[in-house]
This record gives sequence, C-alpha cells and structure tokens, in this order.
Amino acid sequence: MSANTLRALVLTGDGINCEVETAEALRLAGFEPEIRHLNDLIREKLTLDALSLGYAVLALPGGFSFGDDLESGKVLALKIRHGLSWDLHEYADRGGLVIGICNGFQALIKMGTFGKDVSITHNAQGRFVNTWVRATPQRSRSLWLKGAGTMELPARHGEGRIVFPVKNRASVLSKLERQGMICLRYEGDPNGSEERIAGLCDPTGRILGLMPHPEAAVRGTAHPSWTGQPDGAGARGDGMQVFENAARAAREAR
Repeated sequence: MSANTLRALVLTGDGINCEVETAEALRLAGFEPEIRHLNDLIREKLTLDALSLGYAVLALPGGFSFGDDLESGKVLALKIRHGLSWDLHEYADRGGLVIGICNGFQALIKMGTFGKDVSITHNAQGRFVNTWVRATPQRSRSLWLKGAGTMELPARHGEGRIVFPVKNRASVLSKLERQGMICLRYEGDPNGSEERIAGLCDPTGRILGLMPHPEAAVRGTAHPSWTGQPDGAGARGDGMQVFENAARAAREAR
C-alpha cells in the first residue's frame, strides 16, 4: 500500500444497509475504503490510536442499525461508545474526518457529538419520508461542505426531525449558530426539523452528520429526472463534492 493512500473505514453491522454505496462514493473521491463489521472491530479492540493511524475517514452509513430498537441509532451509539470507547472529537483533533449519514447521523446525535441538548425524533407528519430534497450549506466550518452550493439529495427516514429542549431552545440555537455547527438546511420542510436543519457539524468542521444521502447522489443518473438533463448519463451528482472535499481535507491534514 502506498504511503499516499487515503484509507477510509466504513462501518457495517446489523441493519446498516448503505455501506456499499458509501464505500463507492469514497472510492470515487480517491479513498481506499474498507468495510468492517462493528462486532469485528469490538472483538479486535480497535483502539482510537489504531483508528487515527490507520484511517483518514470514519463513515457511519445509513440504514436501520439494530432494527431501530429503542430509538434510531441508539444501540449503534452505545456499542461504539462502550464497545470501542472511541472519542470522535479526539479523532478529529488528530486530523480524522467523520461522516454520519441518516442512521449514522442519528447515532452521532445519540453519542452526544453535537451536544447533549440536540435530539432527533420522529418526523412531524408521523410517517416515513422517501423523497428527493434540496439542501443548502450554511456558513459553517464544515470541511465536508466547503464551497458546495444547494444540493439535490435523496432523503429516506422516519426519525429525522432535529429538536431542542423547549426551556433553553434559544440558548442552544444561539450556541450552534455561534460555533458554526448548523451546516446544512432544507430548502423546504420535509420532516419538521427545527430551523429546517438537515445537517450539523462539530466546531472543528471535521465531523459531519446529515439526514439526506450524498452517497446516493454521486452520479447524475441517480436523480429521477436525469434523462431530461442536457448532459444526461455523463452528469455528476451533487453528492460527489461532499466526498471530494473530504479527500482534499485529508490530504491537507497529512
């Protein structure tokens, strides 16, 4: 393996079903992705040191980990926290990049990655959403979204509504805004999320969580209206820039 190889660790496990798409998106961006089952990593006791030295990116893909028992992403979060004892903020401080997509975002929230007052719950309409959405990056520190414009991405989730405690909603929102953590907003309102939040990042910009699926929109042919586009099958999907930005940031961290 070349010293210049950018390796990415893509988690899989019971109920996760977007690991192959996520790995392919990372491969197209220049990474060498490795899909590993969470139970194997726990059995091997993969330490944070080994994670930091071995992988430039950690990806938590979408799906329905552990059947969304208890709450979406909660069991996955517990297994990462207690089975591996990874501190993702420390991983980011060491130059690592983290992306949590849909169920992966839910797990990041349950791990407290974006603060204890950020929660996620059932969509406002009380049903599963499966549609394409328009989402616009905000002024934030997110390295994953740097320079990206409004993106059209698929969204498919039953629990995607970001909520804050009523008693201190204003202070939580102010803190997120001040630290540049609200990094992606829906153009519409697909699920009733507070402030139309579609994605959050940590204060370093190296950890990204989002509900829409950029890995499912790296090729233009994934879009339902691709046949009506001028460049047709040759079109590049909006989600590709997310992963290309990660590759750029990973090289700069070396």
